[in-house]
Amino acid sequence: MPKMNRKIVCFSIIIFFVSIIPLSYVHELGHGYICMAEGYEFEIELGVDGGRMICHGEVENQILFRAAGGILAGTAAIIPLVAFKQIKKYPAVVIALLPLGLGHFLNAGIETVFYKTYMQDTVIWGMIMGLFAFLMFIGLVTKYAKKEVTVC
Repeated sequence: MPKMNRKIVCFSIIIFFVSIIPLSYVHELGHGYICMAEGYEFEIELGVDGGRMICHGEVENQILFRAAGGILAGTAAIIPLVAFKQIKKYPAVVIALLPLGLGHFLNAGIETVFYKTYMQDTVIWGMIMGLFAFLMFIGLVTKYAKKEVTVC
């Protein structure tokens, strides 16, 4: 009968929560790079409820501007999983980073396609994206944190 390896689950939770703020910063940097590429300055604010980038100018390429944050943060989260084959020896890293990376890619799509409602209903969209990450996390824990227990 399989049981959960508590060590893997605990490390996954720690890595997940420790990674949220740096990835939020990288997300806002993605928006900021597009702002900067068009010749404007920008500021980044981070809080408990996430991040915010303020561009001091009107960006022309709005599609790239909206998508860039999620794409950059998603890529940053996924790179270790792709670049290092040994990472598969550390399921806690996979369990923690894959939902965050895919969640940022989902955010890029939502922020681009549903921009008006995304900006108006940030709490609802945040809950949807949080649910996505949570369900992925639970699924990955269920898959990768099992350990066999022998019954005598």
